[in-house]
Amino acid sequence: MNGLKPYTVPFTVSASLWMTTTGDEDVTERKRRRGRLRAYGRQVWREMKAAGAPRVNRYMMLVTVGGRRESPVLAAETLKPLIDAGTDEGLWPDDDPYHRVMTCYLRDPRPLPGGRAELFIWVIPLGPDTDPLSRLLALMPGSKATLAHATFGEDSWLTSNMRLTARERKTMQTRAMRACRNVWKASPGADCGVVCQVRYPDSRPRYKGDPDNTAETATAMWGVGVLAGLLPASPSIFCFMLANGESEPKHHDLDMLAFTTPPDVDWPGLLLGDA
Repeated sequence: MNGLKPYTVPFTVSASLWMTTTGDEDVTERKRRRGRLRAYGRQVWREMKAAGAPRVNRYMMLVTVGGRRESPVLAAETLKPLIDAGTDEGLWPDDDPYHRVMTCYLRDPRPLPGGRAELFIWVIPLGPDTDPLSRLLALMPGSKATLAHATFGEDSWLTSNMRLTARERKTMQTRAMRACRNVWKASPGADCGVVCQVRYPDSRPRYKGDPDNTAETATAMWGVGVLAGLLPASPSIFCFMLANGESEPKHHDLDMLAFTTPPDVDWPGLLLGDA
């Protein structure tokens, strides 16, 4: 880690700017909200940099979401422009999966006044040889896990970068759920976390997307397990990272590892205590 320590950055987002991966905003409204969030984010990161936040090279992010009822992973749509703002301000070389090697979402259980949400982004520096998946699972000794794999063609693959109408997005989400209808075979239990690994069809780094841009497809795949009664609606932590290897041409793969966790597990305490 080269002596760098984790740090946290708070963001307060009004209901008028909040977006989820299942929202019904049209292309124009999404663009407007992203622009305002990115401008706000640049201001916050600039202030943190002035206060001494260090530049990191390889890192993971832990994102706590407070003041919202839905699953925290749905906040990926709001988080993206805030992370882009940190890239704009030079807090890291890039937010691609070779620098931001894992991003994890979890709920902040503290009550907040209505009408606003609060995000805390924890930036955790990692050394060049640190495997974030091994590091995460080592915190859960004795955990039992189940693995699900799904392949999506171009007609069922949905990311936050696609410029689609709300109706088109809903159609793609339905297709994504159909594509992974029978992938969940076992339940990890009511208390669990999940790591979603994303595999792309091109080996060139510039064609690897940000794994959590796939949150809409990932939540569709998770939702299939929820509807089957095998998974909880909201896992204790939902993580994204790049998978090894490449998928078949014109296809993308998601590998989801769902693993048991203790009830009320303190993920920030565990991950920061291990940093």
